[in-house]
Amino acid sequence: MRRLEGLLVVAALATPLALSDGFAQIAQERVDLGVVQLIREEGLQRSQIAELGGHLTDVIGPRLTGSPGMREANEWTAEILRGWGLENVTIEPWGEFGRGWDNLSYSGRIVEPYVQVLSALPVAWTAGSDGTIAGPAVVIEEVDSVADLEVYRGKLDGAFVLAREPQEIAPEFEPRPLRTSLDDLLAPAEEQRPRFDPAEREQMMQRWRRERAMRDSVADFLATEGIAGLLMPSSRTYGILRVWGNNSGRRPENEIPGLELAVSHEQYGQIYRNVQRGIPVQLEIDVENKFYDDDLMAYNTLAEIPGTDKADEYVILGGHLDSWYAGTGATDNAAGCIVMMEAVRILKALDLKPRRTIRIALWSGEEQGLLGSRNWVQNHEDLWPRISAYVNVDNGTGRVRGIWDQENEAVIPLFEQILWPFRDLGVVAVKHGNTGGTDHLSFDRQGIPGFNFIQDPIEYSTRTHHTFADRYERLVIDDLKQAAVVVAATVYHLAMRDEMVPRKPPERETATN
Repeated sequence: MRRLEGLLVVAALATPLALSDGFAQIAQERVDLGVVQLIREEGLQRSQIAELGGHLTDVIGPRLTGSPGMREANEWTAEILRGWGLENVTIEPWGEFGRGWDNLSYSGRIVEPYVQVLSALPVAWTAGSDGTIAGPAVVIEEVDSVADLEVYRGKLDGAFVLAREPQEIAPEFEPRPLRTSLDDLLAPAEEQRPRFDPAEREQMMQRWRRERAMRDSVADFLATEGIAGLLMPSSRTYGILRVWGNNSGRRPENEIPGLELAVSHEQYGQIYRNVQRGIPVQLEIDVENKFYDDDLMAYNTLAEIPGTDKADEYVILGGHLDSWYAGTGATDNAAGCIVMMEAVRILKALDLKPRRTIRIALWSGEEQGLLGSRNWVQNHEDLWPRISAYVNVDNGTGRVRGIWDQENEAVIPLFEQILWPFRDLGVVAVKHGNTGGTDHLSFDRQGIPGFNFIQDPIEYSTRTHHTFADRYERLVIDDLKQAAVVVAATVYHLAMRDEMVPRKPPERETATN
């Protein structure tokens, strides 16, 4: 602790900037090093990360929003949080999501030109096969207009259609590092990209609309031609299946899309090349999927550690509980959820009394567009002025290395001082700039301070993101223990501040895509 105290003294002495240098005085944060030490001991020596992660991935499994797995995850997390003594535990509906969906079974073979198992899985919210179906593989060349499709009319009945050219994925001559280098973490803030010229942005949107309309026209044409199914290539190589969803299928007003399969990169290429060579390719597929329309609503799990003298103000921590179904959603985002659960467990185990109410939120519908968090924020507009900050974890299993300021420069010294006691655990950066793609944006877009922690990448963007490989084995338990400790200390000190977290000036507020 003497070493930590020394570090913090150095940070405090270095933080205030002289008025003569043209800077305003920066307030010193009250960082309780005694509490920091207790949090470290509880989180690093008595962690429940492994048990939480094991149950969420191995026992409950995939958590596609609207599925039985998602509902079980809501109920289980609520039960655990209630058992730890958190209050106001609720499974709260945020709005209509649509049909639920689950894959009950899949089997597939290539039977010609030689017999082999077809490595594939159905795309979420698409139909099953209603028994084993067999048919030839047929390639549709990329078309520029609906008229170009006429050449295929009457020739696709009962066929498995490949409508996309295989992607070329080169070998990893220079594999990406699993840890973030200090040079990258400590590099000076880059200039923000210039905003799109309105005319350029409109041109881009028009091009996107044309491409989307063409894809929809192809899909409509194929549906009328009686195809057996549509084959699409996985965007990961080395046999890793990356599986997505057809969102039109979850909307109850839409017809259920026909069978669509995500096929391994290598086998999709093999089928495509053989068809182009004139070699007949014959497939056999049997898929059973199930839709659920008894409850079209979706839900978030929420719970609280009540505050004391500032109980009507909030510090919120969260991650998304939903996942894609091919794996068990370990790094995306069971990791973030169990880190947040462990963080509040630590605070309850130490019987700490935060001034502000600390609320944990485990969202659903994130994978379909931040729906759970976005709707929760919209449904609780009365709370906006009283939410001091929201912090998020959703970038895999890597240890925390810092946090993004989300273009809110006023929070940089705040986070630098709160995170300083964890430099020995690798937490070294408060980065200036926007980071997108996850639930903190739902808060940031409404002017509420929302932040996402920086994590080491590990295998997130190369192996696990939305893939069959995203399972318990890919969790780095020691990294997640570290992350939970850092999060627990961060939200505690945010909840103890005299003032709320500074907000962006109105002219700096920007929507991030």
